[in-house]
Amino acid sequence: MYLQKKSSKRKTFAPINARKRKKLRIKRFFLAFTICLFLFLCFWSLKKGFEYIFEHKNQWFTWKAKAFVIEAEDDFTKEQIKDLLSFRENTLISGEDAKNLQNTLQTKLNQIQKVQVKRGFFSKKLYIKTKNYEVLSKLSDKENSYLLSTTGVLFNYDRAAIPPQVLQLKTDEEIKGEFLPQELVKLLKDVSQSSLKDIAYVEVSLKKETFKLIFTDGTVVSMGSFDAYNDKILALKDIIDISQKKGIKGPYNINFNYFNKGKIYLNKQV
Repeated sequence: MYLQKKSSKRKTFAPINARKRKKLRIKRFFLAFTICLFLFLCFWSLKKGFEYIFEHKNQWFTWKAKAFVIEAEDDFTKEQIKDLLSFRENTLISGEDAKNLQNTLQTKLNQIQKVQVKRGFFSKKLYIKTKNYEVLSKLSDKENSYLLSTTGVLFNYDRAAIPPQVLQLKTDEEIKGEFLPQELVKLLKDVSQSSLKDIAYVEVSLKKETFKLIFTDGTVVSMGSFDAYNDKILALKDIIDISQKKGIKGPYNINFNYFNKGKIYLNKQV
């Protein structure tokens, strides 16, 4: 009887102990997970708190600006910032003043993509850091001239230094608005990065969505519509190479208006 009872106990309680051990492992897992999650949230909260303090610390204090540190990408922008500064050294400046200066620079200097005005954490210097738009081309319409950024933003020509060898863009139409279509911006990027040389300017019609390439030797290439422009550029290179090899000297008149029908016309200018 004793042996049977003992055997019976083993058969009865062994599965129960296994379930307890499994529950204990699950509890330990969730406890470890909860602790890790709590530590992560504490670290994340501290990090965001410090970031917020560093970002807004210049708005919480008033101090005498002992010096101004201007970090600009070109001397032209740097001089413009100096002209717009209404503060002098040892002037009492508040965080609100720094914020207003930042808004003024962003409004007045259209070539600036981003500007940051803040106080040095361990000093009383006022730091002004700017980042300019990357210029893609110079654009001239009927009356005005602009610079076009790589993101399609237009800003005033007289407020920014013009990079050397920038792509020239011309149109007979009046430009309205502060942006150009992204398809045209991409087209201009690809033209400027292509191996085509000696392009005097690109003439574009925004209404018809057509463009021409005018070269310094007088060659005029009517590229037609914006679509399939990469294929047209590749074909243009081949046409110029073949013409030169055959001794047909430029300047040329090349017409891609019937490119979609499989036709390209080339005439030598007289």
